[in-house]
Amino acid sequence: MNILPDYILLKPTLTLCMICLCLFGCSTVPPTQYQAAVENGDNGYSHVQLSDNQYRVLFKGNKTTDEDDAKNYALLHAAELTTAQGYTWFTIVDSDLDIETKELTRVGPTTTKPVRGETTCGLLGCATPSSPNYAGGEVTTKQVKENIMSSLLITMGKGEPKTPLKVFDAKQLAQNLR
Repeated sequence: MNILPDYILLKPTLTLCMICLCLFGCSTVPPTQYQAAVENGDNGYSHVQLSDNQYRVLFKGNKTTDEDDAKNYALLHAAELTTAQGYTWFTIVDSDLDIETKELTRVGPTTTKPVRGETTCGLLGCATPSSPNYAGGEVTTKQVKENIMSSLLITMGKGEPKTPLKVFDAKQLAQNLR
């Protein structure tokens, strides 16, 4: 008993192409999730200690990572780092969002347009010669997002902050962002 339709059995090349389209046709790069960067320059969060209570916190995402997610992941790592270092709050001294782009150039299809010559007439009739004329394809260039990086310079503290309006409670912020 044959459970496959006849056209699948008769057209193995077509079948293989259809399977490839199903498997690879809709693949997109998922956004970078909240994860530690394995090596310097990898996607994910990382930090650099600048002094006893000051750190540069980074989150790098790929081209499909949303700007707000990149900012929130950097904030979340800052909150987790603050509690891990034994502090209760942190303040943001400086922040930056950098979007790396690359130039993408595409060339449209080329076309040929016939160029009509001068019509000449003789004993057997008239003729209008034509020759193909190359008309190149349209070239378009645009900037596309390649990576996104959110960077925070934070100072950590304990106890009662001097300026409570500019301070993030590390535990509360981490709870809210998770």
